[in-house]
Amino acid sequence: MSDAVETATAVPLSSRRIKVVFFGILLGATLSGLDASIVATAAPTIIGELGTVSLLPWLTSSYLLAQVATMAVFGKLGDIYGRKKIFAIAIGIFLAGSVLCGFSTSMFMLVLCRGLQGIGAGGITGLAMALVADLIPGDRLGRYLGYTGLVFGITSVIGPFAGGFFVDHLSWRWAFFVNVPSGLICLVALIYQPAQAALVRHRIDVLGASLLAISASSLLLALSGAGGESSWGSPRTIGLLVLAVVTGIVFVLWELRAPEPILPMRILANRVSAIATLANLIAGIGFTCGVVYPPIFFQAVAGIRAQSSGLLLAPFALATALSTLVAGQLTDRFGGHKIVPLIGMGALTIGYTLLGFIGYSTPVWQVVVFGMIGGVGVGFVMQTLLFVVQRFSKVSDMGVATSTVMLARVLGSSLGVAIIGSVFTSTWLDEVAKRLPGMPLSELKGDPEKVAALAEDVRVQVQEAFAYSLSFAFRFAVPFMVIGFVAVAFLPARKIRERMQHVPEPVSLAEATAHVM
Repeated sequence: MSDAVETATAVPLSSRRIKVVFFGILLGATLSGLDASIVATAAPTIIGELGTVSLLPWLTSSYLLAQVATMAVFGKLGDIYGRKKIFAIAIGIFLAGSVLCGFSTSMFMLVLCRGLQGIGAGGITGLAMALVADLIPGDRLGRYLGYTGLVFGITSVIGPFAGGFFVDHLSWRWAFFVNVPSGLICLVALIYQPAQAALVRHRIDVLGASLLAISASSLLLALSGAGGESSWGSPRTIGLLVLAVVTGIVFVLWELRAPEPILPMRILANRVSAIATLANLIAGIGFTCGVVYPPIFFQAVAGIRAQSSGLLLAPFALATALSTLVAGQLTDRFGGHKIVPLIGMGALTIGYTLLGFIGYSTPVWQVVVFGMIGGVGVGFVMQTLLFVVQRFSKVSDMGVATSTVMLARVLGSSLGVAIIGSVFTSTWLDEVAKRLPGMPLSELKGDPEKVAALAEDVRVQVQEAFAYSLSFAFRFAVPFMVIGFVAVAFLPARKIRERMQHVPEPVSLAEATAHVM
């Protein structure tokens, strides 16, 4: 498959050096996740200053799409040229994108710069865990991986609050500028990262990555455009959908014959892996929609300031993080690798069904609680089924199977923002036109301060339009959660239970992630 072309002698590292480098890698790895939650809270203010609400989905979609297209490429570049070097380049790209986002003067420029950020995030996501495996001795690796889960929980709470703080006290632009000092600290810490044990000769599936990017971007452009400037039946929308389908089919055919495919079809040929991957994709839809759209209700409907809005989003993120840990404990002690994600999909369905009935007069605490129910569902599904996929994969396929699930999550996040965002935008435009005929939409961008400044009768109409559109968008998401529930119900529980009782051939995380896609 791959030939090692260079080796390095392992040198024992001091405990202090390990902690310094681990902190740097972890800081870099949390940049992309922290950035997403910060931007989610700042989004209504950004839209109010730079553009119309129809471009809201692309604040997230451009980032996630670029991340999807580049994860595998960065992983193999790291094998060829050294993960330390390529990780540093990825951090540099992410920081350049962050600075350009902060200086953006139009929504179009911001969306493009978010794409540049996403390219860097693809490298960060694809290389961080392999770098940790290069650094940490095998007998301590589990403990350090546990720290990554703890940090995720902390940043999930800090991110929304930080986004609101920047909007209220500085500027939304600091949601991007804040990445610079963290990224620089990460780059300095990388100086102490040890040399990679082996460099590997790979064939990079450039054609596969390109076809995936074209297919996904065409689909996202079609879905996002249909919610704003184009109708669902317009030539533009239909043409993009056709392009997405054709390139998607060509992508699958190519992956079946590619020497080192970006998404090996053999992973999805297994029934358990296919269902678990689909469930992770749907959970990705649920997670991103739970982060992106509640802040619109908090700020545009309830009139809450951005900083407080960030605090209100934190329970969703915290529920996701804590339920991930609880799910791990439950499955480790009692099994239930089918029932736990099944309960998770049920919680997602219930949470989004309840959010589908929110209105102008709905108390904020209810929206928070409904979101937390969805967050618990996400936590019960994602990591549990990722572990199932890993245990149903050969040792040689461990890395690629893990990466396939991660790719599905990110792709699900992109599709969720595009689909639900399209439904929200089109419904909002119709509601505004119905309630306030003749009023310029440029005055109704969703900026909480602009909404609050409207005359009371107009303001109430605007807030009711936002509330109705959000509830309709959440209702539209429910069928996806039901599909996920039905899919998980078809998992063969007995087969999974027997597999989990079998201890597979030992494998280090470095081996599992060294050949990511």
